[in-house]
Amino acid sequence: MTQSPDARGLFAQALRLHQAGRLDDAVAHYRRAIALEPELAAAHSNLGTALCELGLLEEAEASYRKALALQPGQAQAHNNLGTVLFERGALDEAVSCYRDALALQPDYAEALNNLGAALFHRGDLENAVASARQALALVPDYAQALGNLGRMLSVQGRFAEAGTAYRRLTVVKPQDSEGLNGLAEMLAIQGDAGAALETILQSLRIRDTSEARRIFAEIAGPLRWAGDNAPLRDAMLRAITETWVRPSELSRSAASLVKQGAGTGASIARAATAWPRRLTAAELFGPEGSAALARDVLFRALLGSGQNADLDIERFLTMARRVLLEAVRGGGMEDAGMEFHAALARQCFINEYVFFRAEDEASRAADLRDALSAALGRGEQVSVPHILAVASYFPLLSIPGADKLFDFSWPEPIAAILAQQLREPQEEACLRAAMPKLTGIENAISQLNRQQYEANPYPRWVRIPRQEQVVTINEYLRKRFPLADVRHAGAVDVADILSVGCGTGQLALEIAQGIRSRTLAVDLSLASLGYAKRKALERGLSAIEFAQADLLELGDIGRTFDVVECSGVLHHLADPYAGWRAMLPLSRSGGFMMVGLYSEAARKSIVRAQEFAARAGYGISADGIRRCRQDLLNADAREDFDIAASDDFFGISSCRDLLFHVGEARTRLPAIQAFLRENDLTFLGFETDFATRQAYRQRFPGDPAATDLHNWHLFEGESPAIFSGMYRFWVQKG
Repeated sequence: MTQSPDARGLFAQALRLHQAGRLDDAVAHYRRAIALEPELAAAHSNLGTALCELGLLEEAEASYRKALALQPGQAQAHNNLGTVLFERGALDEAVSCYRDALALQPDYAEALNNLGAALFHRGDLENAVASARQALALVPDYAQALGNLGRMLSVQGRFAEAGTAYRRLTVVKPQDSEGLNGLAEMLAIQGDAGAALETILQSLRIRDTSEARRIFAEIAGPLRWAGDNAPLRDAMLRAITETWVRPSELSRSAASLVKQGAGTGASIARAATAWPRRLTAAELFGPEGSAALARDVLFRALLGSGQNADLDIERFLTMARRVLLEAVRGGGMEDAGMEFHAALARQCFINEYVFFRAEDEASRAADLRDALSAALGRGEQVSVPHILAVASYFPLLSIPGADKLFDFSWPEPIAAILAQQLREPQEEACLRAAMPKLTGIENAISQLNRQQYEANPYPRWVRIPRQEQVVTINEYLRKRFPLADVRHAGAVDVADILSVGCGTGQLALEIAQGIRSRTLAVDLSLASLGYAKRKALERGLSAIEFAQADLLELGDIGRTFDVVECSGVLHHLADPYAGWRAMLPLSRSGGFMMVGLYSEAARKSIVRAQEFAARAGYGISADGIRRCRQDLLNADAREDFDIAASDDFFGISSCRDLLFHVGEARTRLPAIQAFLRENDLTFLGFETDFATRQAYRQRFPGDPAATDLHNWHLFEGESPAIFSGMYRFWVQKG
């Protein structure tokens, strides 16, 4: 059929608009051309490309199929259709399309590269590598193929070869961060931490991407430093203040770096060496006093981002708090170190005043608190040091008349403390009072758990990383587990998520902000839910519904979900597997579950510490927990609890969760494997750090998807600490 002049003109205009990046206008012109000339195959094909660029994959697929129906011999259209199908998760169809393109054009390097990527995600690693190598044989400087080859070889545990591919990519495209990111990971795996850090910092300077930030955290997080380093300190400061990852993932590394600083590091070292002897202000701070600490921006950021988990820093802060108390009582405190002391007060609130205090110190702090309350009752403005000292020992909300502090103007560090210790807890109380109750709480163990978490909400967190992209649940899991057999791909655009035992909402919010979803988050504790909802509102996450409920009663709510997350609750039931079994009906066919369970092997030293605490009868008050912590630290040298290795040791609520929980059940991987088999659940993979995943793949190269639980059981036997937090993993329901 002869092309009409009007269709030809519209098609030409569409091409110009497409090349200019005006995609919406280009789509409109392509459609008008097609309306005039329905058999114009090129217009259908180009429309598919524009729709794909707009993210309208379903419409793009239809356009490419129409183009191929009109002209089946278009290798490029077959390739492009394959790319759309790949993005939609239809891997088998994508592979077929790429092979159709190659049958028409065997030297089509782009189709070879794309075929390799699809085979890789389908788990066919050998053929995936071969396909990428064929693409590179045709186009040796094909950057995308070099990046794909690096990823494939890395997953196979062929780290040296992967590093070679990434090095080549950095030569081909020096300003492209992908090669630098991959090379940094390979260098870290091969033990060259210095070169890995230098490489990832270079990547961040070239292009500050979320991927480069994540890799920086993966590399830097496990490291401890023997000297100060200005570029590293700057990157660490950004990582903490901008929340590249959970602050807890960098807290120990950042603490190690802080301790290398000339001023702060010397003060911390003096405190650690002198402990338990208390130092005077001059002995502790040196000639510059606390003003030098106020200038240490990284230290202040670390104290405000979450619970400190460094014992030397804890001992320094314990002494610094006492020095502040004595200075205020003696009237000799100046404002020079205000920002440091404000950061100290914020840290004390975050860890719920876990630091040790002698009886005389506690008595003096109480006197100062009462004096503050009395002054406010008289309408008097109190000094900044007075507020800081009191806020370092007691939450301001607990002080009669503290609301009157809002009647005065304060410098920013004090205003931030008032928000943290007064305004935010008041908001949580209002949210808690209005929280809907979805089920009853009748089970005796559930009631005990509720009582614990009403008194001690867990975890105590401040910030979570913000996700730059919101994706479907299938895309989310494919990125985490690229070789896992995730079925029903692309079936769910907006997932219904149930977060069971969400606690204070940290994980529920992280998942909800990264996945296109509607979330119901439930917990036994209203105190925890109030905190979680405040943080959700703070982050603008409006698609989360919060309610009080018991997981054992959720079967009565008449709802099912695409995703059920239960990573913090099963191990606190009398029978974790009974609880898990009760949740299976809540998951739709083909749905996903994220499950958390305590490891018997990983928690042996914690169990011994729990037994130590139980024998001594400390009780569950804050004072009892403080005494227990000091006694455990004193006994650690003899009994090897290694208790300070747990981040949870460094806060009142988290320490209670660690050592004084009302109920804890542990399990082993063979039992998990048996449960999966009995209930038609497919294991997709563990949530672990990069180093653990790669170490596993190197140990078991025959399981590149890392889904063989028998192998993982052997691996845990060789390295029991790898699941020191818990087993946290994803499964799919049959």
